[in-house]
Amino acid sequence: HPWGASLSAITAGSQNMDHSHSDRVSCPICTAPSAYDFSGRNVLVKADMTRYDYYKCAACGVFFLHPMPDAAALDALYPDSYVEPDDLERAKAINPLKLARLRLHHGYAHLSVNPLAALVARLTAPFRRADRAIDFVPGGRLLDVGCGNGRYLRTMRSLGWQAEGVELNRQSAEFCRSSGLSVHHGDLASARFPSASFDVITARHVIEHIPTPHQFMAELARLLKPGGCLVVETPNFSSLGWALFGTKWYATGIPYHLMLFSSGNLALLARRHGLDPLNQDLETSQKLFLNSLDILFERKGRPSRKIKWRRFLARLLVQVARRQGRGDILHSTFRRPL
Repeated sequence: HPWGASLSAITAGSQNMDHSHSDRVSCPICTAPSAYDFSGRNVLVKADMTRYDYYKCAACGVFFLHPMPDAAALDALYPDSYVEPDDLERAKAINPLKLARLRLHHGYAHLSVNPLAALVARLTAPFRRADRAIDFVPGGRLLDVGCGNGRYLRTMRSLGWQAEGVELNRQSAEFCRSSGLSVHHGDLASARFPSASFDVITARHVIEHIPTPHQFMAELARLLKPGGCLVVETPNFSSLGWALFGTKWYATGIPYHLMLFSSGNLALLARRHGLDPLNQDLETSQKLFLNSLDILFERKGRPSRKIKWRRFLARLLVQVARRQGRGDILHSTFRRPL
């Protein structure tokens, strides 16, 4: 995400940011009363001195920015000049063992796999941990919302999917098109796909940026075929990282992250639009903890990844988060009922 963008427009678009904390605010997810919880500043753009206020719903526990920035302010966060650093890289080759597991466990019978990798996949099947691979649908259509540079689309197309994307950033969308990908530039609603168009929709690190979560989820549900799956990734605000670092947690993303979810309120949102929770798992990484330490120490001196004791601490925190089931990134799959 373009966290280095100028925030002059968002400041101008939210003149009432210093509102009273006694404001009566309804939750954007469940409409229950919500109260002021914390304030934060943009630690990634030092010139932005705005105070951003977040409220927490008393019922479902979701955090949200209040007041929400208007459309012009949101546009200013994601300028057309921003292009992800790895835009010119191609999709990496998939590990032979992963290919074998896709064929064995997820219906990718059309893939050619290394015989040795296939043998290892069969021998290790009883000990295999659940993974997040998507089950193959012959002739299936897949939509990636917020597809960025298109790397994921290229990977899924190589696995046999009819893969399409939606991307707000003009330059990223044009890059995808130049590499032969079918990508709509704009938001999801403006793509105007027909109802029940896709077998799988992925929205990875997108929903936290959406100021109208019900409209977004309703559109995702409309586009799914009966039996189709929606895969959502978003930071987990029941995580150990949030508990330890608070607004210094790298994934907080103030003010770019407008909605701060955990598993319960995300599932509630999906169920309101007829989608059934299928499975979820949590992921955490040393990198996220190290980035949070950099913010905590105000990026003074060497980066945390080059300091031995901080790397050791990050490894320890990863293990604690995994044991407690409090990982940083929430991966949730929902299904539209038949």
